[in-house]
Order: sequence, then structure tokens, then C-alpha cells
Amino acid sequence: MSIRTNTGLVGAAIAALVMTGAPALAQEGLSGLVSPEQEAEIYCVYDILSQSGDTYAIADVFIDPDATESDIEAADEVLSGAIDECLNAYEWSETMREYAAVIGIHGSVIDVVTADLLAEGVEQEHIQAIFDVLDLLEEDDMEVFRSPEWLSNTRFKKRMNRSLVAAGIPNEPAVLDNSLLVMESAILSVEAIVDWMLEAPASTADAAKPSRGGSKKSKSARAGSDKPAARAPKLELVSTGTGWYVADGGLIVTNGHVVEGCKAMRLKSGAELEMLGVSDGEDLALLRGTSSVRPLQIRNTRNVRLAEDVLVAGYPLGSILGSGINVTVGTVSSLTGGGDTKRFQFTAPVQPGNSGGPVLDMSGNVIGVVVAKLNAMTVQDQYGDIPQNVNFGIALPSLLEFLDENDIAYSRTASSEKLDKVDLAELARASTVLLECYQ
Repeated sequence: MSIRTNTGLVGAAIAALVMTGAPALAQEGLSGLVSPEQEAEIYCVYDILSQSGDTYAIADVFIDPDATESDIEAADEVLSGAIDECLNAYEWSETMREYAAVIGIHGSVIDVVTADLLAEGVEQEHIQAIFDVLDLLEEDDMEVFRSPEWLSNTRFKKRMNRSLVAAGIPNEPAVLDNSLLVMESAILSVEAIVDWMLEAPASTADAAKPSRGGSKKSKSARAGSDKPAARAPKLELVSTGTGWYVADGGLIVTNGHVVEGCKAMRLKSGAELEMLGVSDGEDLALLRGTSSVRPLQIRNTRNVRLAEDVLVAGYPLGSILGSGINVTVGTVSSLTGGGDTKRFQFTAPVQPGNSGGPVLDMSGNVIGVVVAKLNAMTVQDQYGDIPQNVNFGIALPSLLEFLDENDIAYSRTASSEKLDKVDLAELARASTVLLECYQ
């Protein structure tokens, strides 16, 4: 990979990013910084590239040092077309266009490289481990990634590779090189988002401005939602989490800490949610919206089984992974969570934003609720090692007790036939939602 000097937007956008001293906020994401409307604007170029299938055209040019001038020109044309579409909906300065282009470029790189790794047989949990290592990077390490010179920094690459292997990444040169590309693009894309926010005037960031070619649909509109509910003034998005439909009538389960301190809870579409109950002791909360979505069923047993396979669904790391649902698979590794019998331990990778999501068995029944992950940085500081996939769920007895106390007419069923993972993921996707906390 190289930074190319050319007159097209690919080269100009990358050059602009490298030359800009963006604030070191790559790991903080968008929570608390932007509204859903702003997020749709920031991701506009990336969304268009993703929906049109042009991410490969962009990523291939960026990561291939042997790309020809005609390849670069073709990629520039694709990127320019995406920017022009966004300019039909938004008024951007030249600098904002460059940052939006950078987000599109590096979002494409992340999509393409991770997809290629999966196609080559790398496990999804190993892909997730790349972001675990990213969480632990110091500012000095991120500073190295901001310059293309890291590609020839042998000492730096060896140190990063050791961290990746310790986190479970296969010790194969091609896999490690691609993992480093994902880390680089994650850092650069999120820092471009922060720079974009600093550049954007308040009037532009508050809402999309239709012009020339009509109006641009927001992410929620593309998902088929109705017109968002009117938003109370002065409330700001401060955090996100995951919830899942547990019973008819739009009843949603999530974690208590997801709703803590929130003056309003909303779905991604903007629909308001009513708070029905919170159990601080069990870290569970119950919300109600208006939905005809089929609720998930709860397994008709008292607890999980050791070594059984599980699937976790949720919305982690929105600024890096986007606002689409993320599913991971793993196993139940312990029937207690750090000695707490009200918790269990599983290996399916989770990240900030997964809190409150369902843990499903392979028949598609809920067997727990995601609640926490082991603090990898703390363990590394104390023991000199990065723990791998140590995550915790609220066990069934606590969940059932909470639902019974709130008189919820949930459904229980025995687990029998195992579903294909693709069908299981679709089941989870249909009934799992992104929750937004406003203060």
C-alpha cells in the first residue's frame, strides 16, 4: 500500500488526512458526539459505496501498491460520484468533502479486508480480536499508524504482530498484514469523523439540507421506518446499547446500565420507548415501544450448559463497524461469572454496545443476556497477558425472575433442532434492536 500523489479525490482525501493533526479520539466512537441525522451525513459517502457494491473498487486501489493509473482514475470516478450524490442532500465545504471521502475509503478497506479474511477461513472471533488489540493501543502507537511510514517500520510491525498473535490472530504473515491494515483504517476513519465534526458548522450538522437533486434518506428511512418521532429539544445522544423483543406489544429487554441516567430512550428510527422497570441488582431493564416484531422465545430450562454453542447479537462499536447488527459465535466456558452464580461466561466476542443483547442457543432460544466483558487492559497491566474472549451473561433464573416480577407474558420452548447459523443470525437480526440513550 502506498499514498499516491494524484489530482483525484482518492489521493487528495488521503493526503488531507495525513497532513491534518486530528484529535486522538479514535477509540471513543460517535456516542455522545452526534445525532442520528449527523451520523447519516457523516457516513453518506461510505453508505453509497457499500450499497452500490463499490467498496472493492475503492479498497483495492488503496491497498494494492501495483495499482495502475487507470485503476486509480476509475476509483476516483467512483468516489467522486458518491460525493456528488451526497452533495445533492448536504452542503459541505471542500474540507468536509475530503473527510467524508476518507471515511468512505477506510470504511471500504475495513469491509473488504475483513471479508477477505473470513473468506480465507479466518474465524470471526479472530476478526473481532483485531479490534480488541485496537482498544489497547497507546497514543504513540496510533500516531505511528497515522503515517504510511509504519509500513517500513519493522520493529513496530513486529510489536503489533506479537499483540495480535497474543489476542488469538493466526500467526500467518498474510493474516497479520491484513489485520494491521484493518487497524490503520479503523484509526484513520474515526479520526476523520472527529475532524469532520470540528469542521462542520452547527447549522449543517443539525439536519440534512435538501438541494439540487432532492432529499437524501437517512439510515432509519432506508430501513423502512416511519417518520421519526419529534425529538425533545436539548437532549443529546450519550450512549448506545442493545435490546431484544421479549413479548408481544413491543416489550424489550436490555441491561439496567444501558438506560441508567437516560432522560429518553429511543430506537435508531427515532421512535420513543417507555421505561417500564429496572432491576439494579440484576442489571436488567424493560422498555416498551410500538412494534409487531415477533419476540424471541426463551429456552425452557433453568440454566445454560457447559460447552454448548451460543450466538450473540448486538450493535457494538458503531463508529467502526457501522449501525448494522453484528453476530458472533462461541461456547459457554463457565457456569459462573467470576464466582457469581447469577452470571455465566461465554467466548463469543463482544464489544461496547453489545450490552443488553440476547445470548441464543443453536435452536434460536434465549439463554441469557450480555452484561459485561473482562477488562483486557487491566488484566494485561497486572499479568502481562491479554485475556481472550472472557465475556459474561445474565443467567436464565435472574432473567425469568425479572420478567415474572413485571408480569411479562413471555414464551418459553424446549430447544431441539439446531438451526443453520445463517438462519439463526436472521432470527436474531429480526428481533434485536439498537437502543439510544439521550440526556
